[in-house]
Amino acid sequence: MKEKPTLRSIAEELGLSVSSVSLVLNHRENRISPENRRRIFEAAERVGYLPSGKRKSRQKPVILGLIVPELSNAFFADIVQGMTDCAYKQEAKVLLATNGESPSRDAEQIRSMAATGVSALIVALSYNCSPDVFAGMSCPVIQVDRQSPSLPYSSIRLNNRKGGYLAARHLIELGHRRVACITGPRWLMSSQERESGYRWAMEEAGISVTGDMVIEGDYLSTGGYALADSVIAGGFTAVFCENDMTAIGLYRRFRERGITVGQDISVVGFDDISFCEMLDTPLTTIRQSGYDIGYEACSRAMQEIANPELPHQSIYFEPRLIKRESARARRKGSTL
Repeated sequence: MKEKPTLRSIAEELGLSVSSVSLVLNHRENRISPENRRRIFEAAERVGYLPSGKRKSRQKPVILGLIVPELSNAFFADIVQGMTDCAYKQEAKVLLATNGESPSRDAEQIRSMAATGVSALIVALSYNCSPDVFAGMSCPVIQVDRQSPSLPYSSIRLNNRKGGYLAARHLIELGHRRVACITGPRWLMSSQERESGYRWAMEEAGISVTGDMVIEGDYLSTGGYALADSVIAGGFTAVFCENDMTAIGLYRRFRERGITVGQDISVVGFDDISFCEMLDTPLTTIRQSGYDIGYEACSRAMQEIANPELPHQSIYFEPRLIKRESARARRKGSTL
C-alpha cells in the first residue's frame, strides 16, 4: 500500500528542510526563494498532500481579485497565467479585470472587487490612481510590476534599474556610443527606473546623454513604429527599447526602410516575451518573468490571507540579459 505523503517525504524529495516545506504549505512568513516555493507547491500537488488545516475542514473559498492594464501585452498575460496556475494549485479562484491605464476605471474595478468580497486584491495600478480608493479595504493588497510609494502594501516587481543598466552596458561593450533609449510613459515608475539604469551605464562609460538620445514612447508596438524614423534621423547605431513591444514596432518600420536589425543597427528590448525568438532577427532583451511575478504575487497573497498581521514586504526579481542576434559589435564607420 502506498504511503501517505508527509512534509518529511516532500522535503526529502526536494532536498529541503521539513520546516521550510511546512512554512510554505501553511502560508507562514518565510525567506524561502520564489523558485523553491513553487517547487514545494508543485510537489505537494503531485503527491496529493494537503496541509492539516485543509484536512480538518473545508475553508471558505478563496477568491483573488487581479487587475492588470491589458491582456494584449504579453507580459501582463504572463502575469495572469502565473497567478492562475498558482491559484489552481492552492484551490483558489481568480477574478480578473483590466484597467486600460485609466485611473477612473481602476477605481471602479477596485471598488467593485472589494464589494464582491475578494479575499485579496492583486493590482498593477494605472497612473495617478488615488490611494483613497483603498480606504476601508479590509483584505490584503499586493502591488505587481508597479509600486506606489504612498500605498502601504506588499509589492512584487523587477529590479528595473539594473535591467536598464545591463541593456545599455551590453551595447556599450559592443562598441556603440550613439545609443538611443526609447522609454515607456514617463509617469510609470518602471520606465523611470529603466531610464535611470541606462543613464547609469552611459555615465559609467563616460558617454554624455544628450537630449535627443532619450525618446519618450508608450510601450506599444505602434509607438515603436512611429518613433523609428526619429531613430534613423538621429544617426544612432543602437537602441535600447524599454519593452519588447516597442522593439517589435521598430523592426517593422526598419524593414520598410531597408534597414536590417543586427547589421545596420543594434536593438535591445526588455521583458523577453515569447515573440522575441520568433522575429526575423531574434531579439536580444532583458528577461523578466511575468509568470514568476504573477505566481509569487499569488503566493504572497495567500500568506497574507492566512496571516493578516504579516509585515508588508517588497520582493524584487533580478533581471537577466538574454543575448540573441539583434545586438552586434558596431562596424567601423557605421552610421544610418
